[in-house]
Amino acid sequence: MPSSHAQRLCLGLLATCLTALFMGPKEAGAADRQRPNILLITVDTFRPDHIGYDGYPHATSPHLDSLSASGVFFKQAFTTSGWTAPGLVSIHTSLYAPAHGVDIRGRSMDPSVTTLAEALRGVGYRAPDTFFLTDIPNFQHFGLEPWPGRNRYVDDGDELLFRWLEEEAGSSDQPFFLYYHYRDLHQPYAPGKEYEALFAGNAFGHRWNPMSWVRRFLANEKVNLVQTQVLLPRGTLDFAPWDKRWIDAFYDGEVRRMDDRLFRRLGRVLREQGLHHNTIVVVSADHGEELLEHGVIGHVSTHKEGSLVEEVIRIPLIFWAPRLLPPGLVIDEQIVQAIDVMPTLLEMVGAPIPAGVQGRSLRPLFSGGSLPSRPVYLETSHGGYGADMEQYASRTLAIRTGKWKLIWSTPEGAVELYDVAADPREDDEVSRDHPQVADSLLTLLTAWRLANPRVQGPVAVPAPAAETSSSVGEARTDIFFPASGDTFEYIGAGQTIQLEWSGGPREPYTIEYEIGRGAYHLDGMLDVSSNTPSYGPFHADFWNSLVLYNPWRFRVYPKGQPSAASDWVTFDLAPSDAGGWSFSGSLFLLAGATSRTADELVNLACGLALGLLDLGLWLGGIPVADATAWALLLAIAGALLWPRLQRFGEARIRAWGPAVAYVIFVYATVPVFPDVWQRLREHAGAAGISHLGTILVGGLALALGARSWRRARLEGVHWRLAALAVVLGLYAWLLSVFGRFPAERLHLLEYGFMAYLLCRALLLDMRPRAAYAWALSLTAAIGFGDETIQWVLPQRFFELKDVALNVAAGSLGLAFMGLASGRAGEDA
Repeated sequence: MPSSHAQRLCLGLLATCLTALFMGPKEAGAADRQRPNILLITVDTFRPDHIGYDGYPHATSPHLDSLSASGVFFKQAFTTSGWTAPGLVSIHTSLYAPAHGVDIRGRSMDPSVTTLAEALRGVGYRAPDTFFLTDIPNFQHFGLEPWPGRNRYVDDGDELLFRWLEEEAGSSDQPFFLYYHYRDLHQPYAPGKEYEALFAGNAFGHRWNPMSWVRRFLANEKVNLVQTQVLLPRGTLDFAPWDKRWIDAFYDGEVRRMDDRLFRRLGRVLREQGLHHNTIVVVSADHGEELLEHGVIGHVSTHKEGSLVEEVIRIPLIFWAPRLLPPGLVIDEQIVQAIDVMPTLLEMVGAPIPAGVQGRSLRPLFSGGSLPSRPVYLETSHGGYGADMEQYASRTLAIRTGKWKLIWSTPEGAVELYDVAADPREDDEVSRDHPQVADSLLTLLTAWRLANPRVQGPVAVPAPAAETSSSVGEARTDIFFPASGDTFEYIGAGQTIQLEWSGGPREPYTIEYEIGRGAYHLDGMLDVSSNTPSYGPFHADFWNSLVLYNPWRFRVYPKGQPSAASDWVTFDLAPSDAGGWSFSGSLFLLAGATSRTADELVNLACGLALGLLDLGLWLGGIPVADATAWALLLAIAGALLWPRLQRFGEARIRAWGPAVAYVIFVYATVPVFPDVWQRLREHAGAAGISHLGTILVGGLALALGARSWRRARLEGVHWRLAALAVVLGLYAWLLSVFGRFPAERLHLLEYGFMAYLLCRALLLDMRPRAAYAWALSLTAAIGFGDETIQWVLPQRFFELKDVALNVAAGSLGLAFMGLASGRAGEDA
């Protein structure tokens, strides 16, 4: 196989030929004398290691590869944060996230900060607004000029970019700065059947492999949610190791769709419009994306953790300018960052670089020069755009060099150190092995933090709920539109959401909002300067992502007068295409792990003890009068029912009583089970509590195995031992499949034990085979009811896979019972 150097050389030569054909001959004239145009394209959630030119083995990006091969490609480029707003603002301001302050929802940058657009407009550039997020507070004050066509084309995706290039680029002799953010790579991953087929054909294994059928069945609900949901916090889905293949395939399909629809067309439009000879094209991203490398998919805003792993912080960075840059230049070792884009572009076009920028020009690298090495500094809020009030004060900071990476979480103060040169997946935390390195990097990170005090912009903080009535002398605000209960339908291009309330048309107001449920819950405040604000227009895909946040609830009051607040108004958004989305709740499970099994087991024991203490405190908090009343009611009910129950006989009561009570217990604990797990995780840690299901299932298996061993030795029937080994093997396989999710492990015990109790009761009146069949059928029906209950509960969802798991657990439980009791195969 040819070396990567040889491949790159060949690709560079090919790119040179393609460039000659693609660009055509130079055109003399005024365009040669003016400053070059600039087209800055950022892609949401774009990982550079899924680009063919970066060495990815699949054909995800042939047109972007050609662009890269005829330009400058940076292999060590990093963002400044873990989610969209701070990452993009850093590109446009050359400021770290703490310095520009746009690091939580609702904040806007200081209007006095000079942006890239403003610096270029100062030397004669046009800077039209083709950014679909301009109306959101996080992206205000970018310095872009209003363009009437924005509202006409924003619903049509990339048409927003191409219509400006085709209709407006040649309408003036002024050079232009055009900024476009490609959004469709963001979750959910639904590239369509055409692009799925390119990469997902063998994602589950060969189609004739029986295991591929099992994997497809187990992944059915997960595929649906990954293709429809924006938010997937940890614990929402029980991903298996093989799920990464189809997740990668869907993501690759999204990348290829972008390559076909954006970059292929871009090359053609630039040439057709005569812009190819005098335009600098820069391609980058706001951040990367986790694709199950660390147990979750997405990034800070979608999995709601303060994550700065390599997959999130590495971004592509490509500069293309045939007349200004050498083709095929790959910058392998030099570490660069998003804040370097602005000064680089300004120096390339001869524009002054504003004072106070924190990035540096990369132009020396284009001519074979070098720059002093300096570390990458990053900071992200926890939860990103979807942060709740508790997450607003939490930050994760990181410093990364060529070899080391230190992560520091505040306010907890937790420090992690990774040797990213030897361990790029960040599997092994090594701060104990290299304390001097950790101390040195923490000192640098602390100094950086002190040198970049966080800009404290206005933060959306809900007013106390008690402040709802108007005070004397203050007129209560009345909301005219929408009315509570309204539903906004999507009507296509130009769709907006218009609000209206009483008061002066140019007075300042505060909107207090509370939207969504579960993982989609957001609350906060938003300042506006009109009593008729309008939001939009919205692209259909973006509208459908907003639908996931139903219901929308808000009230409004004159700024600084919460006592004059209106009544709360609640409305919903209807999806643009019925059936194109599905609501999925989620569990919020905190991630934590320890490095040694012994420590984990100690944590588990301590956690269970604390859990019992919590239970004792809860029981102790029940008023004596309430406890006495319940005991009296139960005693009366028992006295009334006992004579009737005695008709069934004592043996049936002893058999059916525990079975019925157990089923009631299983159903009754479904709503509180996530809270119980959350409390246990807080006490024992994620790694500690993960052993609980294994201990319970393993303990029961050993007890039954010992019983079968004794019976086999006494009766001389050794085939039971072989059968028991098979059953134990199946149990071990299931445990390995669902080993990362303790709730799934308990399914193996919970429904296996249920089948045992039901069968034991049925054996009083049925032959063994009939009793086994009825017990398994009842277990399946009860398990289906369990999942149906979860379907209607908030933050929960129905999984057919769990129904199958319940049936499997019941089957294994009955097999254990038959082998341990000696009734296997008996029908008398």
